Amino acid sequence: MNERLDLASTSSFSSRLSSRGPDTPESMVFARRLNVVVTGGSSGIGKAIVEEFAREGHRVLFTYLRNLDGVAALKSKYVHVTAVRLDQGDEKSVSEFVAETKVWLEDAEVPHVDVIINNAALGSATVDSYCGEGATEFEKDTALMRVNSLGPLWVSRGLIPLRKQEERTVVVFVGSVGGGSAAVFPEYHAADLMSKAAVAYLSKHLAADNVHSNVDIFCISPGATETEMFQKSTLSQLDDPDSFIAGMPKGVLISPTHVAENIFYLSTSPASKMFHGAVIDASMGLAVRPGLQTESRRC
Repeated sequence: MNERLDLASTSSFSSRLSSRGPDTPESMVFARRLNVVVTGGSSGIGKAIVEEFAREGHRVLFTYLRNLDGVAALKSKYVHVTAVRLDQGDEKSVSEFVAETKVWLEDAEVPHVDVIINNAALGSATVDSYCGEGATEFEKDTALMRVNSLGPLWVSRGLIPLRKQEERTVVVFVGSVGGGSAAVFPEYHAADLMSKAAVAYLSKHLAADNVHSNVDIFCISPGATETEMFQKSTLSQLDDPDSFIAGMPKGVLISPTHVAENIFYLSTSPASKMFHGAVIDASMGLAVRPGLQTESRRC
């Protein structure tokens, strides 16, 4: 049940199917490789998602912006992953990405997009490198809204039509506890959390549009996760990050791998259809006790 497929050393997807035992849940048996698109897949949660699907034998197209080292590491490990550069805050870049995805699907067993995971986003710290030195607060606010809220809208608008009507497509938005819940985190850029709130709304809006289709849509909102983005925005600002982490819910940061495993379930299990339209709090309790993070940063 926990076995994984490393595509660099296994010749065919059929060997994956034949290895399944009689007790394997139906949701974990696939008649073919799924075609999975992950934005922001070169690091953090996105990288964990790419690896989760790639180890299971599926075709994965992921996007990156600048992290060529992350791209090289994934491509050297998994032969059925494809990397495409995308700046999802730029209309031309999104259009080119959709066109490349369409070409990529033409080489699939079934030219249908099975899973779309909108993960790419800027944070309160990473927006600085995106905008460049000397950027004004206005420019940073604009970038956060374009990349984090309009970007997923544009990507989804371009990719969802690449599906076959009779096949299931799952769209997952990776949001944030800040914006995806009623919790307020004043230590971050207002536009950062405003943009994440927009992602949660977008997932509901598209779910309403697709309530009678074979498209299932969810938003999962993780809390404090052990990623480079959280390191830059939060941990690097603290004198005692270990004490900060100890005071967080359950005394740990969320693992990107655990987020990826849950997204894999949502994307592949027929039982997940019941969550269509849901914004899922995956904060390990931070949404109901946001002061554990906010107040500890002020101590």
